[in-house]
Amino acid sequence: MQKLLFLLCFIALVIACNNPKKETNEASENVAKSTINLPYTPSYSSSFEMGNPAYATMIVQGSWKDWEENKLDNMKNWVADTIVAYQSNDEVIKGLDSLMARWKQGRAGYTSVIDTLDAVLPVYSTDKKENWVLVWATEINTKQDGSKDTVSVMETWRINKSGKADLLFQYDRNQRK
Repeated sequence: MQKLLFLLCFIALVIACNNPKKETNEASENVAKSTINLPYTPSYSSSFEMGNPAYATMIVQGSWKDWEENKLDNMKNWVADTIVAYQSNDEVIKGLDSLMARWKQGRAGYTSVIDTLDAVLPVYSTDKKENWVLVWATEINTKQDGSKDTVSVMETWRINKSGKADLLFQYDRNQRK
């Protein structure tokens, strides 16, 4: 009797371990294909799917790793000449050269930068046919006087048809201790 009970429990465990994976995939596919019913109508889009992971890599390397390592000349490789950047300080910067100059000026105010990425999500707007990369991160900046700032940052990057970033919306908030 114990052997039969053990065999039944083992079979139930095997079935249970196999089914959730299939159900999870089916549920994910259904969620991805379903229409979202929101209490507000988004002014841009509510039709997104997972985007190109290569764009996430490009943004993380360029906007984050190169900033941390003070290699801002690399921006020419991944930023469009026509970029428009809405910075978190309400400054709007237009053009690659202007953005590079502003970021170099800002980065020069720090002796050290440590970035920690919380999440990165490449998405594709199916109705607008545009690629975006969403980044949530924490940045610890050491100023020239040795004081430190810890900032939570959220960036939304649009990627143009040439595969370069052409629009940035940046939001941040100082973390209070």
